[in-house]
Amino acid sequence: MMLKKLPLSPTGWRNLLIAVIVLGIVFRVYNLDRKVYWYDETMTSMRISGYTQTEVIQQAFDGEVIPVATFLERYQYPTPEKDLNDTINALAGNPEHSPLYYLMARFWLQRFGHSVVTIRFLSVLISFLAFPCMYWLCWELFGLSTVSWVGVAILAISPFHVLYAQEAREYSLWTVTILLSSAALLRAMRLKSLPSWGIYGITVALGLYTHPFSAFVSIGHGIYVLVTEGFRWSRKLTKYLVSSLFGLLLFLPWLGIVISHFSKFVDNTASVNLNREGFLPLFWGLNLSRIFFDVNQGTSPFSPLHYLSALLAGYALYYLYRKAPLNAWVFIITLIGVTGMALIGPDVILGGRRSSITRYAIPSYLGIQIAVAYLITAKTTAINGNTKHLKRWQYGAIALLFCGIISCIVSAQFPVWWHKSHSKSRYNPQVAEIVNQAKNPLVVSDKIPGIMFSLSHSLNPDVHLQMVLPPGIPQIPNTFSPIFVYRPTETLKQGIKTNHQLTEEPHSKSWLWRVE
Repeated sequence: MMLKKLPLSPTGWRNLLIAVIVLGIVFRVYNLDRKVYWYDETMTSMRISGYTQTEVIQQAFDGEVIPVATFLERYQYPTPEKDLNDTINALAGNPEHSPLYYLMARFWLQRFGHSVVTIRFLSVLISFLAFPCMYWLCWELFGLSTVSWVGVAILAISPFHVLYAQEAREYSLWTVTILLSSAALLRAMRLKSLPSWGIYGITVALGLYTHPFSAFVSIGHGIYVLVTEGFRWSRKLTKYLVSSLFGLLLFLPWLGIVISHFSKFVDNTASVNLNREGFLPLFWGLNLSRIFFDVNQGTSPFSPLHYLSALLAGYALYYLYRKAPLNAWVFIITLIGVTGMALIGPDVILGGRRSSITRYAIPSYLGIQIAVAYLITAKTTAINGNTKHLKRWQYGAIALLFCGIISCIVSAQFPVWWHKSHSKSRYNPQVAEIVNQAKNPLVVSDKIPGIMFSLSHSLNPDVHLQMVLPPGIPQIPNTFSPIFVYRPTETLKQGIKTNHQLTEEPHSKSWLWRVE
């Protein structure tokens, strides 16, 4: 009788979870071609094509006119001119990015063709692998299929994970390797067999080849083994160390490159040491809220979403500690805590903005989502629970899933969202619309390659570009009309004004000027 008074029966609850997972799949493939291909994605394409930024500047930023189609085909997609060794050399110049995703993307484009949709679809397909990995990890932790299904549903409809599933970047693959490695560890500890520990060692290597912060995940695993073994030396701890060493040995080829290019690693990541304007904990609250609800809300201290998300996460972890088995809550706390402290600690002590960069904290967010999945399952399926209590929790769970759906619907309509850096992408759709409507346009600019690549992906193939580096002033040909200047430096503007008149294009927010 009690089940009839609840908003959802067990069958209805199961159907809801299936519907949410299906929607998560749909949102991942929706509008792949309409989202701005922004700066970081173009850097992905440039590196898998075997080019460094220095090479692009030397070859294309010399004041010569080049069609957009040629610019993109040469520097954004694999060609016979650059082989796999060139790609590896280009990646070595940015050793802070592990190479696995980039090599996969190169082979993928060579096999299935050159387009933004093609490379993004690789990330989408990889993100689908996170579903069975989440199911497996929740099963290893709790042994309950219901928790596993709720965990998959929360992951599927999470606006944060949907956004990064559509990016030509390594973060959907990193999500998969975090879940896979975590589940493999728990399986190895349960089976105690040599092959299972060997599989765990391979997943450690896969994680490191995907993202360097996978080292924090592995350290968390070690702390988990140590705690569950009572802080004493044991066979499990020995096998963990041997398996981790095996994974590290597999990673040695790239580790050698990182060490030999360590100065570049430091230089390329120096920006994380810069302080971000604003109160840092507000960014933590904003980032936490984005894994459940995201309508591009800001860091206002009066936003209730920060506090509601923190309350949900906090209560889920408290409930996990009180009700879940020891191995489950210790594992989740270490998964969240090691990466979280590695990001927050340096920012608090030394200053910086590491902890405000959402994608760096993926291991922590996965742990929080698993804790919430356990909380929802426990509170909505208690057999002897109070009917009114169960009803409130079912409504709350439905609302949480609905928030994810609404977030994905909203963000899907915009070509530029918060994760694409407004300073680099915000007005590119308006600029591209103006340029593409012209009959024989030329776009002049002195912006860096990544900025020009991003705009070019939105331009018609027959648009022509003329690019220089500051303080260069190009000789503008008179064979094109109209002639636009895109985001010029003051030096370029003044140089052009010596012979021409510059007029700001309406609706371009000073990003596009017309040469009269």
